[in-house]
Amino acid sequence: MHLARTLITGMRGTVAPALAAELRSRHGEAVAWDRAAVPPQDERAVGDFVRASGASALVHCAMGDPRWAAHMAACCAGQGIPFLFVGSASVFGPHQVGPHAADAVPEPQDDYGRYKLECERLVRAAHPGAHVVRLGWQVALRTGGNQMVDWLARQQAEHGHVAASTGWFPACSFLEDTARVLADVLERLPPGTYQLDGNPGWHMHRVASALNRAMGGPWDVRPCEGLRLDNRMQDPRLPSASIAARLAGG
Repeated sequence: MHLARTLITGMRGTVAPALAAELRSRHGEAVAWDRAAVPPQDERAVGDFVRASGASALVHCAMGDPRWAAHMAACCAGQGIPFLFVGSASVFGPHQVGPHAADAVPEPQDDYGRYKLECERLVRAAHPGAHVVRLGWQVALRTGGNQMVDWLARQQAEHGHVAASTGWFPACSFLEDTARVLADVLERLPPGTYQLDGNPGWHMHRVASALNRAMGGPWDVRPCEGLRLDNRMQDPRLPSASIAARLAGG
C-alpha cells in the first residue's frame, strides 16, 4: 500500500520528523498535526480535520490525553484508513525481565508506562484494524533531541564521565531504522501490536562504548553495576533494525 498522504502528530519530537522524512523519501506526503489550529480536546475539530485532510493514514507519535488517541483512531476506522500508535517498551515494568515477546502481558509500574498502555487499549477498542508499535530508546549519532546519544553527552557534561551499567539491557534502535520499519508496518504489515527493538543482547556499557567510538571518543565511559534492568523486546515479524549493523559489531 502506497501512503500518498500521512498525518503525523508529534512533529516537534524525535520519531515523527524522522518518519516524515522516510515517507517523503518514498514519494509520499507527510502533514504535521497543528495543535494550535486543531486542539486535541476539541473532538469535533479533530474529526473534521481528519476527514478534510484527505489522509491515507494517520500516525500518532505525540503525547496527549488518551481520549485524543481514541478519537483519532475512531475517525480513521470510520474512513477505513490505517492508524498507527507509537507505543513504548515502558509498558513493561522493571520487575518483568526481557526480552519480552509480543504476546507478553505488560505490567507497567510508572505513570508513563500506564499512560502508554491505556492509549493502546483505547486505540484497539476504537479501531480494531489499528497498528500499535512499541519502541525502545532511540539512537542518533548526534546530540539534541530525546535520544540516547544526547543523554550520554549530558552525563559526561554533568559528571565528568558516563557510568554505564553492565546489568542494564536497554531496548533501543537507531532512529533511521525506526522510521524505516514504521513505514514498512504501515505499508505492508497486517494490523496488530508490534515491538521494534534493535538491541541484539548488549548491556548498556557495551552500547555506550560502541557509541563513544562512533562519535569519535568524546566521553569517558566507565562500567558499573548500578541499574539492573532488561526491557528488551522481541518480534520476528519486523525487519531487522539491529544496532550492531550500524556500530560495526560493537
